[in-house]
Amino acid sequence: MVCLCKYMRKILQRCCFCYSLRTGTLIFGCIFLTWFCYLTFGTAFMMECIFPNEYLRDSFPPAALKTTMVFSFFGIIAAAFLCIGVHNNNEILFIPFLVLTPIWMFVHILALIIYSFVVVIIILIVITLFVLLYAWLVVWSYFVELLYAYDEDLYLPTYT
Repeated sequence: MVCLCKYMRKILQRCCFCYSLRTGTLIFGCIFLTWFCYLTFGTAFMMECIFPNEYLRDSFPPAALKTTMVFSFFGIIAAAFLCIGVHNNNEILFIPFLVLTPIWMFVHILALIIYSFVVVIIILIVITLFVLLYAWLVVWSYFVELLYAYDEDLYLPTYT
C-alpha cells in the first residue's frame, strides 16, 4: 500500500514495506515498546546479578548500565504514548517519540565515536541508526497526516 502523505514530499514509496501508515506506526510503537522493556529488564538484571556492588566501584560498565536504564525508561514512555496515540488517533501523543528519536540517534553517533575500533558494534549502531531514521520518518508522516486530516473538510467549496 502506498503512503498517503499528501502534505509532505514522499520520501518513501511504501511505508513499513507493505502496511498502511497507521498499521506501520503501531507496529513500530509495539516493537520499540518491547525493545525498551527488554533493555530495562536486562539492564536491571545485569546491575543486580553481574555488577551487584557497582555503587562501591566507579568504573565504566555500571555507569553505562545506569545511562541505558534512564534512556530505556524514557523509551518505554515514548513508545507507550505512540501506541496510545495511534489507537486514539491523537497526534499530540506522538511528540515524545518524535523528540526523543533524534536524541537517541545522537547518542548512537556518540557511541559510534567511542567504540571506533570494534567492527561488530559499529555495524549494529549503523543498523540501529537506519531503523531509527526510518521509524522517525514513518511516525512523522502519520503525524502530519493526522494533523491535517480535517483540513480538507474545512475548505470544501460551497455552492451558492
